[in-house]
Amino acid sequence: MEHSTRTDSLKQQLEKATGNNYACCYQCGKCTAGCPAGEFMDNPPARIMRLVQAGYVEEAMQSDALWYCIGCMTCTSRCPQNMEVAGTMDSLRELTLKNDSPTSDRSKKLVTAFHTSFLNSVRKSGRLQELALVNSYKLRTRTFLQDAGAGIKMIKQGKINPVTAISSKETVHAKDQIEKIFEISDQVNIFHTERRRPVTRIFKPSAPIKIEPGMTIGYYPGCSLSGTAKDYDISVRKMCDLLGIKLREIEDWNCCGASSAHATNHKLSLLLPARNQALADAQGMEYVLAPCAACLNRQVTARIALMESAELRLELENVTGGETSCKAQFIGVMQLLEGLGAEQLRNRVTKPLKDLPFACYYGCLLVRPFESMGYDDPENPTKMEAILEALGAKPVDWAYKIECCGAGLTMAQQDMIEDLTHKITKNAVANGAQAFVVACPLCHTNLDMRQQGMRKRFGDTDAMPVYYISDLVAMACGASPEQVALDKHFVPASDMVRNL
Repeated sequence: MEHSTRTDSLKQQLEKATGNNYACCYQCGKCTAGCPAGEFMDNPPARIMRLVQAGYVEEAMQSDALWYCIGCMTCTSRCPQNMEVAGTMDSLRELTLKNDSPTSDRSKKLVTAFHTSFLNSVRKSGRLQELALVNSYKLRTRTFLQDAGAGIKMIKQGKINPVTAISSKETVHAKDQIEKIFEISDQVNIFHTERRRPVTRIFKPSAPIKIEPGMTIGYYPGCSLSGTAKDYDISVRKMCDLLGIKLREIEDWNCCGASSAHATNHKLSLLLPARNQALADAQGMEYVLAPCAACLNRQVTARIALMESAELRLELENVTGGETSCKAQFIGVMQLLEGLGAEQLRNRVTKPLKDLPFACYYGCLLVRPFESMGYDDPENPTKMEAILEALGAKPVDWAYKIECCGAGLTMAQQDMIEDLTHKITKNAVANGAQAFVVACPLCHTNLDMRQQGMRKRFGDTDAMPVYYISDLVAMACGASPEQVALDKHFVPASDMVRNL
């Protein structure tokens, strides 16, 4: 009787957190069929949904699948019943951590160590101190030699600054607000989600925004672009300078929580980006450029949640001391370029990309969930290709453009990352690509930094340069490889574009 009561309570918590009516799942298997990490799981998504549906919630909580789930939301976006499958994985993981369920599973220990180190750093300073994250993770897991060579290289390149990490100069001034966010999120409560119902899901792209040369827009670099993805920040700023767009950084911005907050604490994953929304609104911004796909996804999701939830708005007001209008709209690099227009781009091209064959890699978070992101087709996006064609390139047609590369689990699940990126690379090469183009620092890390280990392990692919979309736009508009920091990439990327 006690077990039955506990099971019912856990299932009710899941239903409130996700909005799911688990009786609606008819086990079609689409979630498992599309899951990039499914082959690594003991219980892939469809089986997890069946366990919850049948009342075996504690068994689902003990599954190692929770520690291989990469949060790509493929399962949710393809569910014909509109079930929040990815949210179920997140909520089960959150329940497992709150109940402190003991385990000897190495995957759980590694992933939990990463999330704990990540969020401890954010709680302390308001922004992710990447060197502090790495040090804490290695102490917790005893993986001292992992990525040692890459770390030394990034220090030499200036991507990691030990002095800044020790002095904690990159911190939020209003750290009391960050602490209050964590205190609210630590309370044992459930963010109630509206009941989800089966719907006919038809993608309709949102209308393009309007960007004019000479405009000043907001800028949210996020933690990666202030550290290990500093090369992306350099190229984005150079691109905007050449396009006549001025960037104004949000004052006192904080980490949005991607990817550890949404994986472990739903309330935290909303309140952290919600504070950035409040800052952008208060600072009078209409558009805010967020080059990181993960940051963009969290900011867009939080804005929608704020507009729909009076409870969340009240909690945010309790943190910041003021109301928020949700007027500021966070956009990605491709939305910025689309808003500027293909004609404007073509007119500014001085060094065309000369039919270079690129594989446009969107990854998962730029297009999912499409109800929130709304920018491009979630199954066959084409807008990055349109931008490259305007620059003179000849992007290839290939099958893995939206397959997840493993996202933020690059430290905790390195073998899985190499498996996933190997499949992606093999498909790109088979379709004639000579390089990747990305719009996300996490995708760049997995395809670029992890590439040497992947090639050494599988031995069947050659080196593939990985460019940010901003690299190519800036160089086509006259910038040199050095001006967009191609020398800071792991796979040499300058030779291919040196003689444009």
